[in-house]
Amino acid sequence: MSASEEELIGHSYTRARKHPLVIGKLPGAGRLPGGPYTITQVMTMVISFGLLVLTRDLWAHFGAMNFVLMVLVPWGLAWVLRYARLDGRDPARAVRSLFTYSSTPAQGRLAGKPQRVARPRLASITCTVRVRSAERPASAAAQAPATKPTPAPVRRTRPAPAAEPARKTRPATAPPAAEGRPEPKTGLQALLASLDEH
Repeated sequence: MSASEEELIGHSYTRARKHPLVIGKLPGAGRLPGGPYTITQVMTMVISFGLLVLTRDLWAHFGAMNFVLMVLVPWGLAWVLRYARLDGRDPARAVRSLFTYSSTPAQGRLAGKPQRVARPRLASITCTVRVRSAERPASAAAQAPATKPTPAPVRRTRPAPAAEPARKTRPATAPPAAEGRPEPKTGLQALLASLDEH
């Protein structure tokens, strides 16, 4: 098998990480009978035993069987809870999740506090539109000076080769405009026009 065809094997440890905390040993290193017990089972046994002790005047009419019932009922409830599962969890965790879900605000939480969304409100806005006339006043047109952009002077320096004879220099006057060609308006257009003439 080549390196490109290597078989990949994945392992999932999610179930092991979700394994509940259990109590399976006594402080003297002995094992609990019927254990290990989850925290939910231990709490169920303690609460049911306490309720039986508090209400013994109502049900304790069996003589010596009263002590057997006080042991069997809590242990039986804990044994039932071992196999009772709601969505893969023990009932106490499922009830806690349901309580958390029902107590969560509808908008959620932000930094541990309930997120509150502001109620929509009507906003009143005033808008002013100023209409300008299409014609400019004659006084404003007279005050504005007519400025025409002038092309920037262009200087070209080209070293003359030693072998060639010196060319005649033209006067520094503007080149004559060709027939039908408009006069250049910018420095770049003047430079291009002078290159075309050479």
